[in-house]
Amino acid sequence: MTKDIDFIAVGYPSLDRIIKTGDSISIGKTSIIQNADNSKIYYGGCNVNIAYTCAKLSLKSMLMMRVGNDFESTGYRDFLHNVHICLDGVEVIDEDVTSNSYLIENNMGNHITLFYPGAMSDKYPIHIDKEIIKRAKYGVITVGNLKYNMAFAEACVKEDVPIIFGMKCDFDAFPKDSLKYLLNSSTIIFMNEGEKEEIKKLFELNDICELFHNGRCKCLVITQGKNGSLIICNHNDTILKETVPIAKPDKVVDTSGVGDSYIAGFIYGLVNDMSYIDCGKTGATVASFIIEEMGCLGNVPTEEQLKERFDTNFINNK
Repeated sequence: MTKDIDFIAVGYPSLDRIIKTGDSISIGKTSIIQNADNSKIYYGGCNVNIAYTCAKLSLKSMLMMRVGNDFESTGYRDFLHNVHICLDGVEVIDEDVTSNSYLIENNMGNHITLFYPGAMSDKYPIHIDKEIIKRAKYGVITVGNLKYNMAFAEACVKEDVPIIFGMKCDFDAFPKDSLKYLLNSSTIIFMNEGEKEEIKKLFELNDICELFHNGRCKCLVITQGKNGSLIICNHNDTILKETVPIAKPDKVVDTSGVGDSYIAGFIYGLVNDMSYIDCGKTGATVASFIIEEMGCLGNVPTEEQLKERFDTNFINNK
């Protein structure tokens, strides 16, 4: 089977509305919305954010997910089609709408997310086409319908397609037994510091590097906010660690989608045969563009812009 797709990404698609308030929301108190574009729909979902960003960077991205009867009327389909994302794995559920979110952010940058699963609900049957899975170099798993994600993961394992896994701080979306399977089945795993400690506690690990001995993992990426990211690799049974600093943005407007953009940049490096360390630097560089505008996909760089800022931060700055 020809590997004509760089990766397939699964997870919840989402039609996002971003609501910014001047203070924290509490019961019985009216909070004033700060942004006039609070009803504007932003196309998103972790899997979509990653696939779209990579497609803009010339990778061959595919989405595997269910959408609703509003897929075309909202412009979502055209949005994905126009950057040449392969939609062969997208299934339309005519009796429901596409999953959607209300992202509420206070002046401290803290978020509350309200979510309607819609077409990705458990009540709809799962169709995972294994012939499509065979076409991919990688399978990317993000927060989504658990049964759908697990069926996709099992298909990737069966077809020997390496899994890239980002749980996005959501232990509710990944119960213990399922999380254990995904951690042991994934080649590259993304987590933040809080997730790292929770995983160690949940599975009684003395060191997160024990994941290298329990399954297929070759690289752990631990994001650390303004402190950058820690890349941990297993190279010929030798554990290598290196901290990658952030790439400097021109301004900070909105932090939504930063984690997804980091993963997208990392995948771009991976497909282009970069080392894991350079993949991390590429992820940091892509993320630095996304926070400069509103929305998860408001400022995706071109390959030329990516290379220029990468060089500025990690080559010329040495």
